[in-house]
Amino acid sequence: MEDESTTPRRGSAPRGVSLMCSTLCTKLIRTKSLGLDALSTPLKRCLSTLELTLLSIGAMIGAGLYVLTGTVAHEMCGPAVTVSFLIAGLASLLSALSYAEFGARIPRAGSAYVYTYVTVGELFAFVVGWDLVLEYMIGAASVARAWSGYIDYLAENRISNWTDQHLLITDLRPFADKPDLIAFGVVLVVMLLVILGAKESSTMTSVLTVVNLMVVVFIIVSGLMMADLHNWTDYGGFMPFGWRGLMNGAASAFFGFVGFDVVGNSAEEARDPARGIPVAICVSVILTIFSYLGVSAVLTLMVPWTAINPRSALASAFRLRGWNWAGSIVAVGAMCAMSASLLASLFALPRSVYALASDGLFYHPFAKVSEKTRVPWLATLVFGFLTALIALLFNIESLVEFLSIGTLLAYTIVAASVIVTRYQSHFPHELAGLDMIPPWFEQGEEELSKEALRRRREQPGVLKQAYSFVPLLQGAEPGQAVSAAVLIMAIFEVGLAMLVMYGFNATTYRQIWAGVGVVAFTVGLVLTLVIISLHKQNRNIMTFKVPFVPVLPAISMFLNICLMVSLRSITWIRFAVWMVVGLLVYFSYGVRNSHASLPGSEQLSDYVIMPKRKESVRKAELVRVMRRRDSKNGEKDNEETEKLIQAEGWEIKDFRDKSRDPPGTEVTSPIVSVEGYSATDHGKKSLPPDDNLTDSEDDGDSKNEDIKEKKYT
Repeated sequence: MEDESTTPRRGSAPRGVSLMCSTLCTKLIRTKSLGLDALSTPLKRCLSTLELTLLSIGAMIGAGLYVLTGTVAHEMCGPAVTVSFLIAGLASLLSALSYAEFGARIPRAGSAYVYTYVTVGELFAFVVGWDLVLEYMIGAASVARAWSGYIDYLAENRISNWTDQHLLITDLRPFADKPDLIAFGVVLVVMLLVILGAKESSTMTSVLTVVNLMVVVFIIVSGLMMADLHNWTDYGGFMPFGWRGLMNGAASAFFGFVGFDVVGNSAEEARDPARGIPVAICVSVILTIFSYLGVSAVLTLMVPWTAINPRSALASAFRLRGWNWAGSIVAVGAMCAMSASLLASLFALPRSVYALASDGLFYHPFAKVSEKTRVPWLATLVFGFLTALIALLFNIESLVEFLSIGTLLAYTIVAASVIVTRYQSHFPHELAGLDMIPPWFEQGEEELSKEALRRRREQPGVLKQAYSFVPLLQGAEPGQAVSAAVLIMAIFEVGLAMLVMYGFNATTYRQIWAGVGVVAFTVGLVLTLVIISLHKQNRNIMTFKVPFVPVLPAISMFLNICLMVSLRSITWIRFAVWMVVGLLVYFSYGVRNSHASLPGSEQLSDYVIMPKRKESVRKAELVRVMRRRDSKNGEKDNEETEKLIQAEGWEIKDFRDKSRDPPGTEVTSPIVSVEGYSATDHGKKSLPPDDNLTDSEDDGDSKNEDIKEKKYT
């Protein structure tokens, strides 16, 4: 008889497989915890709001303004190019509002990646992060290609003639017909400039952007002086390519507004992210919309759309009207604009890779930060060189389409995340500036108002009391019904977008069928919005908030999906190949090395760190100190926190959960030791060491009870 101890139990294998699948699914949906030390970073906080704004404008007003406007007008939609840019601009503005809210609430590098990681889960976050890497590489490469083409145009095609004679010419798409050595070289030069530091890169971008904006004003003013309205009514009318051409133009024009998310990637280098990021994003997008509308309008008013030269639309338009000298001014603006756009893209690229690597989802060496320049130097070198290779080998048309699909997908996920998080509780670091603050600190000597107390007691994500009779929504966990409704709404929007883009161009029978489908999908979309609106929102967010949630994020999702649907199928195939490569990286490395914390892996202290100001301190500026169970990581976090306190001149105040009354003795210190937290400022009482701020292997419930019972002398 076989030994029972060595005989496998019946059904143990299926249970083992089920356990493995359950563990894997748990890892795929785990979220990133920022703890309560949200502002701590190894990067250097040195960028002001103005510098962030100019950085964003420089990223958007580049090759799109001087190259894309002529291409869209001449080949896609004629004078309706202004409407195409308006549609693309509004879609970008709605997406920008979502980025502004998350950028203020989550001041971390990574932009849409970190927003998705904190709110949705790890797998979606990696897809978005991998998407961002593609976006910045393709964006930089396409601008470098446009930069090279403009140089060749100014040199009267001498460069292209030389390459045609001496370099190999191919006809294999999506590769270019010949290598672009100038684009390759300019990417390498800008990459070296980015390595010098964030402040140096930002200063150069700001100078180039200011010059570019001055040229844009010159183009609009001088173009209006030569405007001829007959160019909009003759030559096929205002929309010679019809509705389809208008939407195709909007999808291509969307490329011109890609780049404002560079501000989100610079969040860890912003001096005041809670205020600077929303202001920089919104102002830069609005100015960019007016710039594109003005330039595209005067371009099609100066000359007929049939006479526009796509390679040098503005310069050739001025020459046709006899202003040959204006071509030199346009050339200066074009070179400054494309240089600033290239610099901004290569500035954001390594920070996206750094965000992935610092979370363990990408190879750890790419998270290394230079001690001297405080930039991720290895990510800058490696991915800068890969961008140079893309600029060397691929044509600009394929690059632009490839860029749009990844960016639109990221925008859609971020807009959906705004709806989901609006019906959830605060992030941990926000609680440090809201729920953990005692009333005596928040209101001074005044009592809290009834409205403030009511908001504190409200739990977001639950069904409103007036609609508690709805049977399907009763008993759901807070925020669960909203998350399910957002997913269903996204499905309805995909169906509606496909019908709007393709259904009405079919035969008469299919038009009727498409009309019925549009009504059905619209009704379903409205019902999901109603279901979401029946739940309580988190109205106590102290930073920038997107207005009219969930309507505006839902509109943003729909516009982005429409633009994605209008792209060619070959673009989707190439995008799928890129995603397959990324998923191989994730499942072979990221899923096993992720730093995402399991529930209860972080312990929070009873201290709040705040900037020392003469005026009242805003709740959004408060940051809690935390520790980790892992002693090695905890020591590193404490060192970074101490550096942050010393650099910013912050002070520490002690708040206890048990006592909500003001402490008898105020304990402050301009420079505080994170390990001991002792204060000896002019004879004030010192603070005894707190075990909750140091690393320990004992994490039992009994120790936590002891910590709560400690009293100060």
